Amino acid sequence: MSMRCIMIEGRIIKYYRQKSGISQEKLGQGICSVTHLSKIERGITEYSSEIISLLSVRLGINMKTEIKRYQQTKVLLEKWFDALVMQKKEEIFRLKEEIENEDLINLPENLNLYKLLLARCYLFTNNVKEAYSIITYIEKRQLAMLSPEEKNLLKHVFGIYYFLTGQFKACITTMENIDNGQYHNDEYYYHLALAHHSVHSNIQAYYFASKALEYFQKTLNILRIIDTEMVMLIQLNAREHHDYKITLEKYRKLIQLCDTCNDQQRRLKLFHNLGFENMRRGYYQEASRLFNKAMSFINEDDQQYLTTLDVYINSCFKGQLLSDEKLLDLIQHGLRLAIDKKDERYILFQLHIFSIRQQEDNYYHYLEETVIPHFRETGYYMMVEHYEKKLFYYLVNRKKTSKALDLSKSIVSSKKSFYDVDINVNT
Repeated sequence: MSMRCIMIEGRIIKYYRQKSGISQEKLGQGICSVTHLSKIERGITEYSSEIISLLSVRLGINMKTEIKRYQQTKVLLEKWFDALVMQKKEEIFRLKEEIENEDLINLPENLNLYKLLLARCYLFTNNVKEAYSIITYIEKRQLAMLSPEEKNLLKHVFGIYYFLTGQFKACITTMENIDNGQYHNDEYYYHLALAHHSVHSNIQAYYFASKALEYFQKTLNILRIIDTEMVMLIQLNAREHHDYKITLEKYRKLIQLCDTCNDQQRRLKLFHNLGFENMRRGYYQEASRLFNKAMSFINEDDQQYLTTLDVYINSCFKGQLLSDEKLLDLIQHGLRLAIDKKDERYILFQLHIFSIRQQEDNYYHYLEETVIPHFRETGYYMMVEHYEKKLFYYLVNRKKTSKALDLSKSIVSSKKSFYDVDINVNT
């Protein structure tokens, strides 16, 4: 008998003994000594088939059946992992239910992986509170019990949590510590790309997205290919406008692919992103149409709703497409939703209120004291840069030279000089 089989049988005996509340002495009585049983349970000794049969009978189990169940549980966990990466919603929840009905999921070697995947499942449904509770418990109590693969999975799950909660710097730091040699899920490159995009590090975002795309193409993961190509398309337009016709055509192809896959969620994100590209170019009418179309597919409870509502209001305001009264109704609706959800995006709707009411001083005071510090703390440097420039011009126009000078130093210091970077290459 192989040592692997000995270890499995030992773990199964120990699990059912503890589940039955039987001591080693009582289980082994008339079969083997406590010392020998202890070694069997730890998988560090050989034993006769007769001993394992007698122990199994006393526990009321069939060892051959339990070994099959053990192997099936391992397969179910692998399938669940794959379904989460593939984002196959129905399969994710079907497998979750099947796994939770499997007794051997409670074996220590299965339980940690199950908990990590459960946390990942909670993040898939934006239940960040439950996910955080699980991963912090594992980090504090179970870290030494994790395999190298599981330790890296824990970092990946933490990284996704940090991203979803707007902690982009923490997301990048955590995921860059993943050991690619011990973790065989290159999907994390996609999340790294998203985090770098969120801090306006577009070259890094494109680089990690291209690595993720290679992985998704290799694994024939169509939905995640759409996600990744969407991220790469955004990076092409991040610093300067990419050719509009080419951009539009690429978006249309991705939308058609979503139609083929019958994926409404990704379709609405593409409408949102294409709307944003139009808004940046000053095509407010088309932008508002696309944002409105995206919102027609989104439930108000969805995280995406407030994001799209914010830019819809912005495009309508800049394009003078709605009356101030209608805009104010939309803004107050967004503000109420954000406050009810304890979502920090309420600050964006508060800014809209100051804008629509033409309360310029209140707008810039709120920008300086609340908005910019918030985005700097969360690492959302694209927004910091955007709002610092607005504040700078306001201060200059108001002749507040000293404060404008201090702010200009902050703006300049945040810019990276590629000329000053030391070059060190192997020759």
